[in-house]
Amino acid sequence: IKILYFIILKILGEDFLLQEPEEEFFMELKYRFSKTSISRMKGVDPRLIVLITSYLNLGKKDIGVSYGARTEEEQKYMLEHGKSKVTRSKHLLSKELLTTAKGFKLDILEANAIDIVAYKAGKPVWEREYYKDIIIDMKEIAKLYEWENDINWGWDFKSLDDPYHISVKELNDGGIK
Repeated sequence: IKILYFIILKILGEDFLLQEPEEEFFMELKYRFSKTSISRMKGVDPRLIVLITSYLNLGKKDIGVSYGARTEEEQKYMLEHGKSKVTRSKHLLSKELLTTAKGFKLDILEANAIDIVAYKAGKPVWEREYYKDIIIDMKEIAKLYEWENDINWGWDFKSLDDPYHISVKELNDGGIK
């Protein structure tokens, strides 16, 4: 919770918390994440959570999370059953060191990828074309947060058809093209 609070402060600034909320701030949302989707966000880079939550709040199309963080055992299972094509998936939890401005160091386990699923009338949709508008909107959201150079979009992969995949680029990231 403290890390999420820190990220919200970093993105929105302290002034945001001091403002009186406007009436529209409390509007009813058209779509909400299911408990399953929320549980699949555990351990995922917070930028990806902010990105998909921002999209869902637009109310254009319903989305959820089909895959988030994975252990090595889960990744092995995914490979063996043809649900993944890479061994070193960005879905794998990796240990990262977070240092705050005051020098506090915190070891965190974090995955750098998330897979989304779109829903139409409550049923999952897997047709690539249905995701086109979703990805276009998410790319615009990434620009608003100044993350356009920080995100890999499975939609854009040339060597792998994975339009549902969104990941955070890592240092010296060659990634899938």
